[in-house]
Amino acid sequence: MESSLAGISIQQILVFLEVAEQGGFAKASTVLNMTQSAVSKCIARMEKELEITLFERTTREIHLTDAGRILYHDWKMQVKAMHDSYLEAASVQNQIYQILHIGILNTAKPELYFWEIEEQFHRAYPDIEMELASDYMTDLERDLAEGKYDLIMVPDFERFALEELGLCWKWAACSCAQVIMSVNHPLAQKKSLKTVDILYESFAVLEQKQRQTYIEDLKERLGKYHVQPHVVSGYRNAYEIKYLFRKQENALLFADAYFDCPENPSLVKVPVTDQINGIICAWNPNNLKPQVQKFVEQLRPLSHEGEI
Repeated sequence: MESSLAGISIQQILVFLEVAEQGGFAKASTVLNMTQSAVSKCIARMEKELEITLFERTTREIHLTDAGRILYHDWKMQVKAMHDSYLEAASVQNQIYQILHIGILNTAKPELYFWEIEEQFHRAYPDIEMELASDYMTDLERDLAEGKYDLIMVPDFERFALEELGLCWKWAACSCAQVIMSVNHPLAQKKSLKTVDILYESFAVLEQKQRQTYIEDLKERLGKYHVQPHVVSGYRNAYEIKYLFRKQENALLFADAYFDCPENPSLVKVPVTDQINGIICAWNPNNLKPQVQKFVEQLRPLSHEGEI
């Protein structure tokens, strides 16, 4: 096999075929359950690896190049044959045993978002067993990419990391965002807040090793107002936040409604009514088990206490 093909994955080929069939990144992203940015990056990486320009781009539309058209027609037939053979093999396997391995985050409360999803799926597909495990966020993502899990549940700010790993995601539960703060903070008496109320406040953040998805998410939210977050402290993981943030009186902590923050009379949670966040379900697009597809198709984002 040519070495130029060694770095190309089946997922990249599927994305390429879908962009060609849909005639654009936006429409393809909807069909693929990916963001437009992730689709665009996938095609760019593929073109770089192949050293072939696949699409001619204009300001309004894209078209296959002559080289791209050759690959599209030949690869489409090959991928269809591979997909058909996979479905046949999967059907044989599923007749023997159907199971979903699901990883859930150990610092989120599953009773607030996952139990209802689990019950709904069991009612729809009683023959599919679910095996659940609780783990750290980065371990969940690593094990999903390596095939230990079929699906994982993580905070939505991890979408940046998931897309970088070539993983797909869909909302599982969402609500108004919350800011957690000391009862002595000037905003603690507010019943609700808007983003403009917190633009120039100080923030505590989750500082993960080798990546900053939490900070990237916060920057994106405030960046719409052309403001960079003022960060005054950072925590290495969610456990540090749970047990150490109570000592912070001058900072806000941006969180979702499912974060397992201990009840503490020294802290208050105030909703930010114009910001949405929550839990997303992620899966590996190379894992096309029918039970994974069924789970993803049934997901309907659950709101928390009617807040959205």
